[in-house]
Amino acid sequence: MNTLIQSATGDRQVLALRLLFSRFPLEEQETRLRDALIAAERGTLQLDHLLLAKAGELSVGAALVMLQSDGVALVWPPVISCGATDVTAVEDRLMEALCARIDDSAARLAQCLLAPDDEVEAAILGRHGFDRATDMFFLARAITASDLISDQMAGDAVAISRETYGPENSERFVRLIEETYRGSLDCSYLNGIRTGREAIASHKLSGVFNPECWTLYSIDGEDAGVILIGDHPDQDAAELVYLGVAPGARGQKLGRRMLRESLSNAARRGRGVMYLAVDCENHFANSLYSEFEFSELARRRVMLRCRAGLARQ
Repeated sequence: MNTLIQSATGDRQVLALRLLFSRFPLEEQETRLRDALIAAERGTLQLDHLLLAKAGELSVGAALVMLQSDGVALVWPPVISCGATDVTAVEDRLMEALCARIDDSAARLAQCLLAPDDEVEAAILGRHGFDRATDMFFLARAITASDLISDQMAGDAVAISRETYGPENSERFVRLIEETYRGSLDCSYLNGIRTGREAIASHKLSGVFNPECWTLYSIDGEDAGVILIGDHPDQDAAELVYLGVAPGARGQKLGRRMLRESLSNAARRGRGVMYLAVDCENHFANSLYSEFEFSELARRRVMLRCRAGLARQ
């Protein structure tokens, strides 16, 4: 029987979401469905590209792609029901439809996070142009009163200045972020694909954007490092969304200084935890986070796909 791929609107939306959540424990599924429908109604969850596969009257699969304003498409890979007679065929039809929507959009990059040992979904994505980019650690650390420092740390033998993000220096943030990518061990797959401007747009989507939590550091008048913190007041949390040091400023313990001061600022705002994601291969960053006693919460495989016709620059 032919498989028909439909946009999951109206009653089909609930059917598609039930399929997507069927991979979770039974006792969680109704809660996840309810929360998703509430979030969609509030506009915090985008379901415009929720897809449902039908074989006759039977719903046999679902998939989802969410197109963000930063040029990144977030992908939830196909979930197939036990009623499908040819699981691979339904998976491929859903992925073809999903990738067509990505290629027709302004998204430059599609991303999916998998469990590190999920070879089945990795194979599905791989058949449709997704590459294994890297693995990521998700880390967290409690913020306590001991993180408070009375003032910004002394600059030792060099003159260190700090500026928070604003219209007057936004282009310097863009240029410095691009400079910090040089020689970085953080997701090297993205080299030549993602610009500093696109990174800024993406990082603004992490939690509540507060320009006072984005800081550019200069050493002796030269832009040297940047740290971007997203605020999550509903979770009593701060998120370290990016930390980068320009090649010429590395080896001066600037990353350590920026992180310590950001923990202090988060403590001053009353946040109880800081969390972050870091490339498993970024040994320098992982050593720093270990020094600051961050603990691993989870590990994920990052699968990425460039939009059709888009090559690395």
